[in-house]
Amino acid sequence: MVLKRINLLFIVLILFSTFSFAQKKHVTISGFVTDSVSGDPLIGTNILLYKDSISTKKMPFRGASTNRYGFYAIPSVPKGKYIIIFKNIGFETVVEVLNIKLQKGTVKLSVKMKPKEVELKEIVIRGKKEDKVGLSTIYVSPDLLKMLPSFSGELNLFRSLQMLPGVKTASEMSNGLYVRGGSPDQTLVLVDGVMMYNPAHLGNIASTFNSDAIHNIRLIKGAYPAEYGGRLSSVLDIKLRSGTKEKEKVVLGLGSIMSFGTLEGPISQNTTYMISSRVMYYDFFQSKFDNKSKIPRYNFIDLNSKISYNYNDNSILFVTGNYNSDHIYNPPGTEDFTYDIGWKNTTLSVSWLKITKESLLLNIGANYINYKVKSALEDISDPLADDYFSLSDLNDFFIKANLEYPLDENHKIKAGIEAGLHYYTLLNRNFYDPILEVSPDYEENLLSTEASIFFQDEWRIFPTLNANLGIRASYFKDSDSFKFEPRLSLAYALTENIFFKGAYAVANQFLHLITRNDITLPTDLWYPSTKNILPSNSQQYVFGFDTYFDERIYLFSVEAYYRTMKNLYEFKEVLNYDRTISIEENFTQGEGEAYGVEVFFNKRAGKLTGWIGYTLSWSRRLFEHLNAGRIFYPRYDRRHDVSVVIGYKLNEQLSFGATWTFATGQGYTMPNSQYIFTPLGVISERERKIQFNYTNRNGYKLPDYHKLDLSANYKFISGTYNIEFYLNLQNVYNRKNAFARYVAYDVDEKTGQKSTTPKLKQITLMPFIPTFGVVIKF
Repeated sequence: MVLKRINLLFIVLILFSTFSFAQKKHVTISGFVTDSVSGDPLIGTNILLYKDSISTKKMPFRGASTNRYGFYAIPSVPKGKYIIIFKNIGFETVVEVLNIKLQKGTVKLSVKMKPKEVELKEIVIRGKKEDKVGLSTIYVSPDLLKMLPSFSGELNLFRSLQMLPGVKTASEMSNGLYVRGGSPDQTLVLVDGVMMYNPAHLGNIASTFNSDAIHNIRLIKGAYPAEYGGRLSSVLDIKLRSGTKEKEKVVLGLGSIMSFGTLEGPISQNTTYMISSRVMYYDFFQSKFDNKSKIPRYNFIDLNSKISYNYNDNSILFVTGNYNSDHIYNPPGTEDFTYDIGWKNTTLSVSWLKITKESLLLNIGANYINYKVKSALEDISDPLADDYFSLSDLNDFFIKANLEYPLDENHKIKAGIEAGLHYYTLLNRNFYDPILEVSPDYEENLLSTEASIFFQDEWRIFPTLNANLGIRASYFKDSDSFKFEPRLSLAYALTENIFFKGAYAVANQFLHLITRNDITLPTDLWYPSTKNILPSNSQQYVFGFDTYFDERIYLFSVEAYYRTMKNLYEFKEVLNYDRTISIEENFTQGEGEAYGVEVFFNKRAGKLTGWIGYTLSWSRRLFEHLNAGRIFYPRYDRRHDVSVVIGYKLNEQLSFGATWTFATGQGYTMPNSQYIFTPLGVISERERKIQFNYTNRNGYKLPDYHKLDLSANYKFISGTYNIEFYLNLQNVYNRKNAFARYVAYDVDEKTGQKSTTPKLKQITLMPFIPTFGVVIKF
């Protein structure tokens, strides 16, 4: 009842904010701002409009900045003479004179900005108070991230994002982002507007995107605006590059365990392409140089591609494709258990970007998504133990249309509609046989449809108070669920350098990722909402404080959050694998909450850049049929989390990077004692069986996790070649972080008899690993 009243209140507020201000019959100036060399949109370009002449003593008459498509719009401009200025760091400033004689209508002005060399010194930006409501939003700078340690000498997106406050990892082998107490499936990952189920490689060694393919990264850690939906926790929005218009370019990186390459250039005067690929061959390296190692064997491949066609100045067509494949398997000589796990991502999208005569930005698209994951595990130390096999083959098709319109100088309207079709083929068994992968008799097929619509208003209420007010409505057919999701963000500028921000948001999620808590290796099983499996729901509250000092070189930020979650699902403790029942009958329903405080100190300019982040957080779960109905903490709940990120650019040729992380140990369910069970009627001592008694769910804590990584990069020019050598040192002091612990019995090599005394054993994944290589650009 309370939520219905909130929804009604938000609808009234949106209507009031939109229509209480009558739009003036004036001109709108709009267009695209792009890089004259690469053709990529220049995001965040500042546009200043002056009347008659430029005066540094006066504030501009109007202002705007470009969005993620490089589009800008300055509404409500009366006729007259104006000077318009385009500014972006690293590009030559563009100044244009406009003489507007129209009473109403649109003046189109698109600009191509030329790159320029920027001397390596302190870069200070001075300007007006920020108008954007950026609560829990981080725009990641690729320039800093490229200096940080990685296996391949390129930007390591997910490892870098995990260094931010509020973003965690469950273990070294966990993939995806755990943001503010949410599991990876609760983070919406978009690549050029296309959802990705699994955007990271195993252990977050790398994201599934080559750094040369990435144009822009936006992470919203919570209470995201109405334009995003379908997930409970956060949003990672990634935009790929379009490819250079100047000439064909090649980037080639050769490394000891990973290599990558990018090819881009013009197809015609109006068409460009970009193809980027990466290959990791760590398993080959292990088999040749460390064949006796017990570390899991692993390899992967990535392929990102994009074609852009500029039909005219107001219309662009994009075609984007991505393919990723991972494979992890046990090393030879494994004594306790074997495993074979792999997954594949395939996406294809077509989108059309159009500016109308009224400066309305329209984006229409269609995309196809396929995600396939297989997990096969066998306990060879105990013939009576349950093995595990799961297979998920997910196919989605979406169509969507979004629009953006500057109503007047105080209102920017965004709206959109989306419809999707899900077809899932799922299999879940406690044994493995090759016939499972080809026989449809064991599969469960599910067909689901969904639709959503949103409306939001970026409203400048007062010069010092800004709001993002929106509402989203979603419908999921299989569960017959119709949900309203109100969203509100506020930002108040106390001074030019001190900001207070707050937000409230409701979110629903119709797709669930169900994992086995008792198995450490990936066991992804996605399942849609049905009549019995309800959509997950969350309500989020965020309050933050930002302050800048020393001419905005430094940023200090504190944010607190609280989030409730309902209709969460996990596997039951005792599973029924009878193939006559549905997989969903093995799920149990619960609820949760997450809360914490994040502290962020960031140096944003100069030779030395980086940040220090600290998070104090709690994430709790309550399931009636798990952990005897008592509250427990998920595996990725870590009370304290510290990250230090440093990038130092000594000169144009030489740069260094360092990262250090610390986190309290993750939760784990472990045996803490043993007892002997004697079945009725058994007399023989041999038939008496030793049983383990386990802790509460995740009641055992692994040791604290910490690790230091270092890197060095040296660049130089040789003829027409730009060459970069890199050296990376992963886990410098060889910390043996526990990926997993388990209890097992040793076997005597001579007699073959199993010991009666169990021992605690540990799996460590990432030892000290030096990597080196060369990157060539031509």
